Amino acid sequence: MKYFYTSLLLICLFVPGCGYTAGSLIPSHIDTIYIETFKNKTNEPNIEIVVTNAIKDRFAWDGSLKIENNKDEADSMLQGEIVKYEKIPVAWGSNDEVEEYRLVLTVNLVYTDLVNDKVMWQEKKFKVDSEYYTTLKDQKFTSINLDKNALIENAAEELAFEVVSRTVEGW
Repeated sequence: MKYFYTSLLLICLFVPGCGYTAGSLIPSHIDTIYIETFKNKTNEPNIEIVVTNAIKDRFAWDGSLKIENNKDEADSMLQGEIVKYEKIPVAWGSNDEVEEYRLVLTVNLVYTDLVNDKVMWQEKKFKVDSEYYTTLKDQKFTSINLDKNALIENAAEELAFEVVSRTVEGW
């Protein structure tokens, strides 16, 4: 039986189409992207800057598209607006104090091929979330955020990951 599984694994590695691959959605004529500063339709100040910077940082880290600072020099463009910011209590302690919050960001996104003046994809009311704890009762937690700024940054990084994946990998 051991040889059967080993053989099956080897077949999957060498037979085309058997393994997982993520294809690129980027057309060959698109090498650059302009990321417009997101519009902030919420009452949370400066959240658009945190979100825009997180997305720029993620595209820079990915390296599939070069970021242009001028729309006229770019092959593609990402536009977005933050339409909702919700800080929701999700867990309470014994004294009815909130111990955990979830931040939900809702955004509208549009990615455009500027060369062909064509919308490549768009997403309305796309949601990402991040959670944080107000107290440290269990030292086993590895990703605890104790303030609102860290919560916003984590949600922005999650959004950035999803945006780059959607743009580059074709998820």
